[in-house]
Amino acid sequence: MKLAKQQAASHFTSPIPTPFSPVIISAYLLAGMATLLSIVYFDRSIAEFMHQQSRSNLMFEGFSKIPLMLEIIAATIVLMSFSKRYQTRLFHIRQIIILLAIFASIIRVGAKVLFGRTWPETWTNDNLSWISHGVESFHPFSLSNSFHSFPSGHALLTFAFASLFWYFTPQFRLLWIFCMAAVIIGQLGQNYHFLGDLLAGAAIGTLVCQLTINGYVHYFLAQKKAQN
Repeated sequence: MKLAKQQAASHFTSPIPTPFSPVIISAYLLAGMATLLSIVYFDRSIAEFMHQQSRSNLMFEGFSKIPLMLEIIAATIVLMSFSKRYQTRLFHIRQIIILLAIFASIIRVGAKVLFGRTWPETWTNDNLSWISHGVESFHPFSLSNSFHSFPSGHALLTFAFASLFWYFTPQFRLLWIFCMAAVIIGQLGQNYHFLGDLLAGAAIGTLVCQLTINGYVHYFLAQKKAQN
């Protein structure tokens, strides 16, 4: 616990990059393989099972809204960072939060348009879905919301912000792990997304967070050297 607090303090005052070690690269590759296997073999059967079990579930619905809670935490940190008391301590995390929100939102929308996957259930405007129409397919570069299931934006944002908060406050890692698991359970339990959508969103969100932190750190260090 003491080590975690020391690491968090050092990250707050002078963030350090997280290198793409063999373990981290392997984790991303495994996530990609799991996503592909889920799309090919498991997504449709899981969606059918969830549909058969579907009923109003306040826990699943609450879990599916985890991104909103993390966004509120992020907004609170940004607002606090402008006060004199926290200005210095929260400067770096404020900058990274803003960058992460921008990059994650762009990638979220861009990826959905790029892949254009149908949804597991029909939600609005009689959108094509596996449950209602027996259709599960990809329609690349579709601008219609009917084909924006992949990747899950909820999973992407949750893993992006939870990874960021884990980086700065590792002593609360169990809370951030809970958030990551909860959004997967909630979205899957409500049949809002295929499992493959959620796995892809989780991997992309984590990757975007790592790239944002590393990019910011390298830019910050370059600016510091230029000033010296």
